Order: sequence, then structure tokens, then C-alpha cells
Amino acid sequence: MSIPKILRFLGQNALLGVALLLTLAASAVLTMRVVLASRDVAVPSLAGRVLADATVFAAHRGLALRVEGRRHDPAVPADRIVAQEPPPGATLKAHRAVRVWVSLGPRRVTVPPVEGESARTARIALEQSGVPVDRVVEIDGDRFAAGIKNVTFNEEFFQGHFPGHPVMPGVLQIEAMAQLAGVLLLRKLEHAGKIAYLLSLDSVKLRRTVVPGDQLRLEAETVRLKNRIAQVNTRALVDGQVAAEAQIKFMLVDAGE
Repeated sequence: MSIPKILRFLGQNALLGVALLLTLAASAVLTMRVVLASRDVAVPSLAGRVLADATVFAAHRGLALRVEGRRHDPAVPADRIVAQEPPPGATLKAHRAVRVWVSLGPRRVTVPPVEGESARTARIALEQSGVPVDRVVEIDGDRFAAGIKNVTFNEEFFQGHFPGHPVMPGVLQIEAMAQLAGVLLLRKLEHAGKIAYLLSLDSVKLRRTVVPGDQLRLEAETVRLKNRIAQVNTRALVDGQVAAEAQIKFMLVDAGE
């Protein structure tokens, strides 16, 4: 059938012509989507970005984000991405999702006053408050404190860090040291009931791995405590060897602020 005859036929059957054109258009759109979806996209670095900004950033590159979990992180502000899978530089098909984990920020714990209490009573009070220290074994005024953290295989973080090779994350070692430092700083009566907000971490070093069965001895020594700003040197040891150390700066604020 010649083209003029086809056009004449379509003109006489307008509805059929419209349906045919719509079918051709839909086929073209589908073909385009298949072509676009089959292209490889380089995965960008998302760590440290605010989740909302990262979502837009990834969308501009033809990727989606899927939040796999949220966790407290003393070094990363809330709503920022702390980890991603696949890593930056890997490739994904367009419109696939990058899995991300988002920070809840530092864990906020109101440390109860334990001045004058026995080590056993102090440990119970700290456990009830959510402070990750198994035992407070030494307190010297507001100058020095030492605590014990027993690392057991039952810890939840060992399930994925790492499969078949459990290692205590460095950020959790820092968290434990920071919490012990908070106990030390809030020993003064005028600081009782306050919250020690982490301001900065300096001179952070992770010197050896910590595995199930290890016992961490945590130590915190006050370097400076003036007004609402404090600076504490902390370290964690296993069998007398330094596993982690950091210089931590805090701001002490009222719980209602």
C-alpha cells in the first residue's frame, strides 16, 4: 500500500490513527528508557554529605539512595552520611540505588554524679544511664579516671564489622573514651546533670585492632577545664599496649539547652 493510501486510510479512521501514533510514541519512550537504564554510572563519594543534599547530588547523576541504617557517631554530625555501598569510583546501572548509612550524631547521655560513690555503685549508675563503661576502677577528683570495657562477641556491631573477621570499630573506641571523659568532667557538683557535648577530636590514633575477648582499659586525664570548655587526653589500652588515643574537647551545657 502506497503512503498516500495509508494517509487517506488514517484520515478516514482518525481514532485508529491517534492510537497508532500513541503506540509509536510510547515505544520510543520505552526504548529511550531502556537505553538510559543500561548505561553505567560512576558512584560518587557521598560520605560527609547531608542526606537531603546527597539525594539531589546522586539524582543528578542518575542514581537513587537507599538508607540502610542510622547509628550514633561521635565524629559525624546528625543527618550526614557515614558510609556507603558501593564505594566511590565503582559503577552502577543508571537508576540503581546506592546504599548509605546515616549518622544520628553523638550519643547524648546525661552522666549522673558519682562523686563519693563506690566503684560498684558508680558502675551501676553509669550502666543505667547508657554509658558504655563496664567498670569505673579509678577516679582522682576531676583530674583522672580509668574504666574497663569488656569486649565480647555478643556486641551487635561485630555482626557486620567485619563478616568472618570481627573488629571493634575505632569510632566506638573513641565513643567509650569520650563517655569516660564525660564522667570525669561532670564530677564537680556545679557540673552535675549537665551534658558534655563533643566539640572536636585531635591527635586521633588507632594503633592496634580490638577483637572479641579483649579488655579495654580506658583512661581520661583532664588537661583544661575552664568555664564551659574542657580538654581531655584519653587513651584505650589492651594488655598494656595503646590501642587508641585522642585529645577530645567538650562543651558543658545544661540538659535543657
